[in-house]
Amino acid sequence: MSSNQQTTTAPGRSPETNPASTPAPQQWSARQLRSRRPVLAAMICVALVGALQGVDPALHSVAMPQAAKELGMDPAAASFIKSIGTIVLAASMLGVGIVGDRHGRRKALVAGTLLMAVAAVVTATAASPLVFGLGRAMMGLATATSFAMCLAFIPTLYPREQLPKAFGLFFGAGASLIVASTALSGTIQGLFGWRATYLATAALCLVLGLAAWQLLPENRAAVLRRFDAPGVALAGAGLVALVYSIGRASALGWGHPLVLGGLGVAAVILAAFTVWELRCQHPAFPVELFRLPGFTAACLAGVLFNWADASLLGQYPALALPAGVPAAAVSVIVALMYFGMICGAPAAGLAQNRFGLSNRTMFTSGLLLCAAGLAIQVLLQNPHDLLLPAAGLFVVGFAVMWMQNPQSAVIMGSAPADQLGAVGAVKPAVGQFGFGLGFALAGPIAGIFTSGPTLTAHAYGLGLATQAAFFILAAGLVFVLLKPRPAA
Repeated sequence: MSSNQQTTTAPGRSPETNPASTPAPQQWSARQLRSRRPVLAAMICVALVGALQGVDPALHSVAMPQAAKELGMDPAAASFIKSIGTIVLAASMLGVGIVGDRHGRRKALVAGTLLMAVAAVVTATAASPLVFGLGRAMMGLATATSFAMCLAFIPTLYPREQLPKAFGLFFGAGASLIVASTALSGTIQGLFGWRATYLATAALCLVLGLAAWQLLPENRAAVLRRFDAPGVALAGAGLVALVYSIGRASALGWGHPLVLGGLGVAAVILAAFTVWELRCQHPAFPVELFRLPGFTAACLAGVLFNWADASLLGQYPALALPAGVPAAAVSVIVALMYFGMICGAPAAGLAQNRFGLSNRTMFTSGLLLCAAGLAIQVLLQNPHDLLLPAAGLFVVGFAVMWMQNPQSAVIMGSAPADQLGAVGAVKPAVGQFGFGLGFALAGPIAGIFTSGPTLTAHAYGLGLATQAAFFILAAGLVFVLLKPRPAA
């Protein structure tokens, strides 16, 4: 440790006013400690860096159609390249989490964020689909590194009882950045073209990467485990097969041999991963955490609220745009989901910190809110009516953050101190799984209620209402799963 750094471990007041009271030893520079609230500054920085996981795909979805057209991508290539970042993210999340735990979480976070900037520049300057795809693959690896370390950092800054408050700040600040960047992306692309959208992403990543280098302390696992290469490889291969198969289901259908075969391969590999981890002396991931009802319920909630998010986010534009609703109006309505997220994050922190709502109450009520946001769409009769979609998107956005806050606190609060990065990989993994399910299931379910190729308001409403019934059942399951048990 260098002479201008100090490790803080002493107990005392709140870590926001006394950095010596952080749960894990931190290496603060003398300059950082001169700040009145170094922990709060570090937390805000982590929140903004964490938001990049949402900013990049939002801007990518805006720029991708024009990029595919200009670079001459055929539909199959465009579909694969659009999702390659997600596939690489799923493959690398566990491995990069372990690397950060071993070698320094600040180093890994900064390296991942700066690599995101490089990846965005590669994508922006691509002259061929191959280079464009390389940039997106680099972005998946970089995002995995950066986001895994964001999740791992928070439990080292705040004690377990303050994690709901900390994650409220994390998701609230993050959602605000996503809304602002998404709102500006259309203007940037309209004035300067699709390449400028990726360059804007690069500039934002560069600024936040440098800020993280200045504001964050260094910390790492106190106990260094052996690197579980077989476990990391099995987890990566299984998640790739799972994410790819679900992604292809939306285009090929759930009965396609490629989809069914991929899901079968994923099930076999992930089962082998579980067996290996249970027998390994130094496992990459503590799979026994799934024996804890709270941890299992948090992961289930993560799958479900991402499912609701993706389902409504995918179905409304698919109904409105072909019906002639102006794209500007659709974007405003969709933005209400992110506004709901901005409201939901601090509300969740307040509900748990000030009013003491349990995780059981938060998850159950959040799933019922998702069901309500989906179910009210059955009343929609005209695609040009904006009130019901606006209300549904806001309610689901609010519910996402209402649950995501305690979900993150439970997952990261359950993690062993030397495996924060590894356990943090669970959150984006279940998120990608749920988001993929939402996109892949919403269309076929709505198709049950329509006879033509065009999505109608009738099919849109009944399809989402059908999913709402499932969310009600899931809320009941979580309510039972988290039933308090008498002390032994």
